[in-house]
Amino acid sequence: MFEFPEMPGQWELASFPGLRGHATPDISHPFGNLVGVSALTEDNADAVIAQVQSFFAKRKHTVGWWLNPSSTPVDLVTRLEAAGFSKLVEQAGMVLTDLSRDIPCNPAVTIRKATSADRSEAVRLYTDAYPIPEDLSAVFCELFAHIDGGAVYLAYLKGVEAPVSVSSMFSLRGSPVAVMQGAATLSEYRGHGVYTAMMAARLADARAMGKDAAVMQGDRKTSAPIAAKLGFKEVCGIDLYGWSGT
Repeated sequence: MFEFPEMPGQWELASFPGLRGHATPDISHPFGNLVGVSALTEDNADAVIAQVQSFFAKRKHTVGWWLNPSSTPVDLVTRLEAAGFSKLVEQAGMVLTDLSRDIPCNPAVTIRKATSADRSEAVRLYTDAYPIPEDLSAVFCELFAHIDGGAVYLAYLKGVEAPVSVSSMFSLRGSPVAVMQGAATLSEYRGHGVYTAMMAARLADARAMGKDAAVMQGDRKTSAPIAAKLGFKEVCGIDLYGWSGT
């Protein structure tokens, strides 16, 4: 999400020394207000942590902090916890290099790209299935519409009129890698192979776009185990820490 473009009034790029970040000026949520790609030092880490907290405390917003094995300094977790941050999510950074891999799918599940006319359905699904606040769901849908190669997908299950799942994919300009982003299925329709069908459709599109690999961040309790069965390999751990400025 650090690669998403700025949308004034909705999605701001936040600047802190040795960090990348973004902020949603009117929404308090760790996905909307997020920093990471930490390249801090032992000398400045505590000061930058305090600067991040001060920025979001003025807005009375929660902020998230992504941590991966390249985050520095090596004791950043200890410093964040001492400042009041706590772990929210454990994820696996995963990659797939064989985009032609055959993925059997449930024929009762159909996938299509969402259009502008589907915006309300996509917002509904992100809000109810992820779940995230409705106003943040709307911002995400708007962001994907502004990214080259970005697309939102809807999944339908036979016998159910409305879509039951939403996901997205994007690729940075000139990059050979497709990013699998934000898949969410309504709880009552999980266990029917919807996530698998969503992944198969996005990978097929990525291959058609000439991409060589796909990457994703999978929740260790939900999507990561399924992705592993589909051929994705874990390459690193990614943890999300959060702090509330309220």
